[in-house]
Amino acid sequence: MNHRLLALGSVAALAFGVSGALAADIPARSPAIAPAPVVFAPVFTWSGFYVGVNAGYAGDKFDYPFGGYIYDTPYGGSASVTSSGFIAGGQIGYNYAFGGGFMLGLEADYQFANVEGRVNLAINDPISAAVEAGSELTSFGTVRGRIGFGWDRALIYATGGWAYGRVKSSGSIGLGGFGGGLSRSQSANGWTVGAGVEYALTNNLSFKTEYLYVDLGDKTLYAADYGFATARLDVDTRFHVVRAGLNWRFWSPAAPVTSAVLARY
Repeated sequence: MNHRLLALGSVAALAFGVSGALAADIPARSPAIAPAPVVFAPVFTWSGFYVGVNAGYAGDKFDYPFGGYIYDTPYGGSASVTSSGFIAGGQIGYNYAFGGGFMLGLEADYQFANVEGRVNLAINDPISAAVEAGSELTSFGTVRGRIGFGWDRALIYATGGWAYGRVKSSGSIGLGGFGGGLSRSQSANGWTVGAGVEYALTNNLSFKTEYLYVDLGDKTLYAADYGFATARLDVDTRFHVVRAGLNWRFWSPAAPVTSAVLARY
């Protein structure tokens, strides 16, 4: 009996030893490693404030309507002169982009200008008169709304609003041995309308080209009453603008979108 018990104990001890050795040889299971999160770039948007510079060309014509009475006989007409010159300035604005690509904005700009023209005109009917006039647009600016549609980084828009400017003019009317003239610099107000295309070169820097039509209305340049005759000379300022510019947009995109895939064990 003792011999049998001893033999069974030896077999059990051997079995446990072999089992422990096999367990020690089996490597421990490592935890699964989660994949790195996928980060998507922020979606581009036209929303935000911006400032910029521009330069271009402006011109059309200055009109000089004139008229009056001489011995109760009316006379009058209009003279025109082609205007042209270069412009340069800057702009500041804000855009808000809606879903679906639509955009609304507000922009103000100021331009230094050298747009000028001059005319001389002789009148023989019903009286003999001579008209001389010249004008120079020295500066102008606009405050405009913008409405547009964007395709990713490309934007097309229409624009319009208030325009103002400074026009320096000189003129005279001669009625036989009578007449006179003067020179003055006047502020003028009117309206503008146009359209443009803008493209974002980076998230902050964009390039634009723009066309505007500007009408600053008319201002009286000369008015006189000689008793037997009256005379009046106005200047009407209208011009086209073609310009190109760069805008720096203070764009603050939302945080990047992160997609993490959970590890499967």
